[in-house]
Amino acid sequence: MSNFFLNHYLKHTLRHEISELYASVAIKNFAFSMITIFEPIYLYLLYDSLAIVFIYYAVAYTLYFFTAPIGAKAAAKYGFEHCIFYSIPFGILYFLTLSQLTSFPWLAFVAIFFMVAYKTLFWPSYHTDFAHYGVSGYKGREISAMSFMLTIATILGPIIGGVILVNFGFQVLFIVVSLISLISVIPLFTTREQFESHHFSYRGAFKRLLKPYGHYKRKDSVSYFGFGEEVIAAIGWPIFIFLIIEKFDLMGILFSVVIFSIAIISLYMGKLSDVLKKKDKKKLVTYGTMIYVVAWILRPFSANWLGVLLVDIMSKGSKTAINYPLLTYIYSAGKNHKGFLKYNIFCEMSLSAGKALAAWIVAFIAIIWNHYGGFDFWIVSFTFAGVWSLFYLFKFYKS
Repeated sequence: MSNFFLNHYLKHTLRHEISELYASVAIKNFAFSMITIFEPIYLYLLYDSLAIVFIYYAVAYTLYFFTAPIGAKAAAKYGFEHCIFYSIPFGILYFLTLSQLTSFPWLAFVAIFFMVAYKTLFWPSYHTDFAHYGVSGYKGREISAMSFMLTIATILGPIIGGVILVNFGFQVLFIVVSLISLISVIPLFTTREQFESHHFSYRGAFKRLLKPYGHYKRKDSVSYFGFGEEVIAAIGWPIFIFLIIEKFDLMGILFSVVIFSIAIISLYMGKLSDVLKKKDKKKLVTYGTMIYVVAWILRPFSANWLGVLLVDIMSKGSKTAINYPLLTYIYSAGKNHKGFLKYNIFCEMSLSAGKALAAWIVAFIAIIWNHYGGFDFWIVSFTFAGVWSLFYLFKFYKS
């Protein structure tokens, strides 16, 4: 298995910086996988309102839209791995703050601050570090290899998280996640980061987004805007599943099975995205998007654990056909760390704007549903997410 993996997905020499990134993110993702699917459920049980939960994340992504360029400035000055290191304490503080919401609900505002600070420091540096140290021509395989290894590392995360919740509750789970997250910084400094600081313009980031030029294309921005549907998948879908199953441990098992299934698909899609020509990538994204839209429409009709399992595999499997061609382009759009950073912020701002707007719209749908009813919230919101997914097609269809 190891020889097959190396020969087909990592034929080139894996640079130390990428190895460090793999190890660090694997540990962090293991910790986060224990809580990610349960976090929106925790907020829903605490505030008993779908509208409040979506507003919570809508505020966070709205703020992140404006702070992402600040994260780029920090990365340009201090280095990618240093900023990833600086992000971890904010992630830990975020989870510790969440653990206290049952006693102090107003701490939600503080939690949002820590969440945004974590995203601001982590995501611009993570994407740019991977793009800068990856090998040209192998980006798709590197992305899929990372996805596969992260899956192996996190396969038990949801199961362990569910077991901890059933036996000890959310507070203990938040503490465990925080402690494991702290360990994730260790691999980042096994090799000294070689980095030359430079200036990154905050205003320039908005200029590239609002008035695209060169390889900062409007169609790319609109396509990345499509990632807004992910906020509904990350928030609404776990809550919907909980309302059907009502068992944290069973939810953990289901998500682990889905994660493992998608890892196998990811390896193939990553290699395919490297070798396909542009017209073939267009077909891959088109077919993937069509299946993904159908999966969204089917989600609200999942009536039991088997239905949830099948539709989730269908959904996440088709999403890989969208993700890898797009991510391969994102990680290749630049000639050096300066270019990679500029384009990745262009992408981050586009997708955060999409997530913020999608979350605000679904929050509004929830408010209307609470006050007037007359429709099924899940059918409307999941169908809306499916329609939103069509933005992905702009990458290859909009001139």
